[in-house]
Amino acid sequence: MKIGKNILVISVILVVVGFFLIFCLKKVFLKAPKEIAKTKIAIVIDDWGYNVRYLNLLKEIDVPITISILPNLRYSSKIARFVRDSGLEVILHLPLEPEIGKRGRLGWEQNTITSQMDREEVVDTLNNALVSVPYASGVSNHMGSLATKNRQLMSIIFAELKERNLFFLDNLVVNESICRQLAKENQIKYAARDVFLDNLGDAEYIKGQFRQLREIALASGEAIGIGHAKPTTLKVLKDEVASMQVEGIELVFISDLIE
Repeated sequence: MKIGKNILVISVILVVVGFFLIFCLKKVFLKAPKEIAKTKIAIVIDDWGYNVRYLNLLKEIDVPITISILPNLRYSSKIARFVRDSGLEVILHLPLEPEIGKRGRLGWEQNTITSQMDREEVVDTLNNALVSVPYASGVSNHMGSLATKNRQLMSIIFAELKERNLFFLDNLVVNESICRQLAKENQIKYAARDVFLDNLGDAEYIKGQFRQLREIALASGEAIGIGHAKPTTLKVLKDEVASMQVEGIELVFISDLIE
């Protein structure tokens, strides 16, 4: 009788130990299910610095947005501080030389970097621009249809970005841009625009561009849209944010999509 009781106790202990070992082995060898990757969109709003009129609209859009600020303007530094304090991302919108059209240099920003500058002038102009836009985590090109095709000029700029650990966002104002390849060669973190959102200021047009942006993102997993500091763009963006979130699209900073 005593032997039978001992056998029963040993059996119970073995069963308990067996369950414990199975539990431990599952923890060690079975991988947790992977989290489903979300579709991501980065929105960049260019051309800040001339005024502070639309900062109140930014407060109403409670998602990550990257604000691209022109240098050496009256409100460049003030807007950069506001953006940083608001938990958004600052990048420098660096004026680069465009092709000269019928209007000549009309519309060029002061201190635009050109192919006629020597290395020292380029570096000094870039340094001054970065000083005027504090907290910048990267740089994008303002205009630059000529500069972004110029390997020698962009190599000087990229060497400085690498020294400062800054990424480059290519607005792709021209298809012949050499920036992607040059960034790869110089090990610069890089991203490129997918859709310009507001080449026309009409709200319906901008909504259509957002639809195109979502289609690209849903097809490839991510997309980058670039608009400008205009009230219509910002109002449409506010409405589109809700739609994108319903579709399961995650809004992220441009720095989250750099390669």
